[in-house]
Amino acid sequence: MGIKEAGPFGDGMSAHAGDAALEAWTAASRTPPAPGTSLEGSPLSVDWVDHVDTDPVRALEMLILGWYPAEDAPPDPDAPTDDVLALLPPALAAFHRLARVRPALYRFCHPMLLHPRHVTRRDGERLVFAVENQGCRDWTIPWPPQGSPADTDPPVWLTEDPHGDDDPETILEAEPLSRFLLQFTLDQASGIAPFNAWTYVMPTERLEPLWNSLRPVPLSPYMPTYGGHLFYAAPGLLASISADENEAVAVFGARHRETLAPLKDYDFPWSRFDA
Repeated sequence: MGIKEAGPFGDGMSAHAGDAALEAWTAASRTPPAPGTSLEGSPLSVDWVDHVDTDPVRALEMLILGWYPAEDAPPDPDAPTDDVLALLPPALAAFHRLARVRPALYRFCHPMLLHPRHVTRRDGERLVFAVENQGCRDWTIPWPPQGSPADTDPPVWLTEDPHGDDDPETILEAEPLSRFLLQFTLDQASGIAPFNAWTYVMPTERLEPLWNSLRPVPLSPYMPTYGGHLFYAAPGLLASISADENEAVAVFGARHRETLAPLKDYDFPWSRFDA
């Protein structure tokens, strides 16, 4: 497979291992949190969950605008232009447009690429739009579009060790792009929130008291090979829970410290508790 031109999305064939992740982290370093960023304001409601099944892009917009505070920061000069975004599927274009007003989206632990990379792999043409923070896996969609209805909300593929393995393993994500971006954002929002509560492994039955206070987000398990997290929401609170019949681990994220305080009543085995 040789290097090929791919228009505004460049070519990813010549990238060395970890280049995509390094480039994304360099971009993120140009967009530090604004010094005046405040966590004041009303806690995020759970109304966005109503739209997950019917309009996931709307749900993503409500989640991002309600969770991440506005910042007084200049636009990133390297962010994709409207002309470039017009070539992308609607959900991915919407994510990047939201990042213009919520730059925190470009500071995810696993970065979204400001400039997706076109690659040719054994199983076809792909557009890499996000990378694991050490470059050992990435997420892609089929590329270029073939004019089918699925192109507006394409499937997502996770590729393991895309640079170091001559025949990397690819895993089809359960959700199409619009719903996958919700999963991706929820995973980052709950895991790198300003205030966190994380449990050690505990018996699954100990989660029982939570179900009256948490609303399930109707999405498939996220990255089932690595724990299969399901997401839940309550006012001002996001939760990511991985559980089987016997054991569970829970991660809670909040923008306001006091939102975590009621969790003390559950007396879980906490590995971190910020309230």
